[in-house]
Amino acid sequence: MSNSVQPKYNGIPVQKSVYLFLGKAMPVIMLFFITIIYSRKLSYDDYGTFQSVWMYTNLLTVTISFGITALLLSSNLSSFFAFAKKHLIKIISAYLLLLMVSMSIFFWYGKNFSIGVKFLLILFVLIQIISTVLETLLIKSHKERIVFIINFIYSLLFFGWHYYILSKGYNLSNLIEGIIILSIARFTGMFFFRQKTSVIPGPLNDKQYFKHWTYLGLNDITGVLSRWIDKLLLVYLLTPGEFALFFNGSFEIPLFGLLVSVVGSVMLIEISKNISTKEKVMQLFKESFRLLSLIVFPLFLFLLFFRFELFSVVFKNKYNASVPIFLISIFILPVRINNYGSILQYYQHGNKIMTGSLLDIILAVILMTLFYPFLGTRGIALAIVLATYCQAFYYLSQSAKVLQTDILSLIPVKALAQTFVLMLMLYTCLYYSLHKASDNLKLSAALMATIIFIFIGLYKYSSKKRSTKYVLISKT
Repeated sequence: MSNSVQPKYNGIPVQKSVYLFLGKAMPVIMLFFITIIYSRKLSYDDYGTFQSVWMYTNLLTVTISFGITALLLSSNLSSFFAFAKKHLIKIISAYLLLLMVSMSIFFWYGKNFSIGVKFLLILFVLIQIISTVLETLLIKSHKERIVFIINFIYSLLFFGWHYYILSKGYNLSNLIEGIIILSIARFTGMFFFRQKTSVIPGPLNDKQYFKHWTYLGLNDITGVLSRWIDKLLLVYLLTPGEFALFFNGSFEIPLFGLLVSVVGSVMLIEISKNISTKEKVMQLFKESFRLLSLIVFPLFLFLLFFRFELFSVVFKNKYNASVPIFLISIFILPVRINNYGSILQYYQHGNKIMTGSLLDIILAVILMTLFYPFLGTRGIALAIVLATYCQAFYYLSQSAKVLQTDILSLIPVKALAQTFVLMLMLYTCLYYSLHKASDNLKLSAALMATIIFIFIGLYKYSSKKRSTKYVLISKT
């Protein structure tokens, strides 16, 4: 009967998620290939310094941008621009103060860089922030394909410039100068395709909006600190060469963080656009688990079963000492199958999001202090993994309280267990069937199998959602 059919949200838009993920992932993927090439060609010390560039730029970008991307994603744009216009002087003053403080700290504590390189990195960060804001506005305007095309072209040029610098004689200053020029071109392309948003003043609690913005900014800073706290600590405790060994033990982690971020961004947009009841928010949150598990579980098991082959083939056995750290670090991946703070962000519980990030940092520091004397850098990696699991549990418990439900109602436990057990059986069979093969053959076959598993899973997920939507329309 038509009156018995309830409006139903049919999951995360896969096409939108794919465009967003690929658009944001292309620079990361290219940096992954650059990591492989540079780790083979550069000395341990030069490579360690090169990787510390991305650590510092990530920290500075998130700190100086102070929650602007998260605010744009979770806000009505016309309301945001009306608020920004009303408080323009205060906002500009606050960001200039933040810029000066960040620059001062970086120039004082930044390690292994000349003054000239530090200035170049600050300029690069500022351009990146502007580009990210424009990218977010394009996403809010449903121009994910434009974002993908621009980032795709940028990524190819980004990779080409790195390769050129390496072939002509590696120089960090020249490398950063070229990246700045490419970033300006990327910013210009996004500016060209921007869409003008009308400023419509409406009822808005300015004090609450400021508070929400502040919490989002502080959460972004604590979040990036929690992701880089291990490397930020070790860059001062270890030589550049030792730091390089640790860094390569966790080189894949940013890609998974990006995947979660993209799906979380889509969730926020879909929630603010379509979802009006807590039941539908819960359904969307569970769908995020299902979708991401189809990608994360196969990749986790691939890295777990074929870690030795990966380092043997990819790094030519140069970084075999990183494998024990890598083994511990990848156990952070199974918990990264959702953006756990998305519900809290939508309902404007920025204080709870920030508390979760602080809890993550405090636990990580305590555990690192306890583990490092006995386990060395492996203890640092273990501390980060355990702290992340505790943070995820905290966010789930707080989200359940906001929605007045229990934690298990937010997690599709049966579906996740079935997916993981199936993938575990497949990878176990795959591993033993390739046991006597060469490392190159093992890695190639396992990688191809992983791509197939992910493709089949996403295809079935997308088909199921289309089928469900068709049935609902037919009944209506």
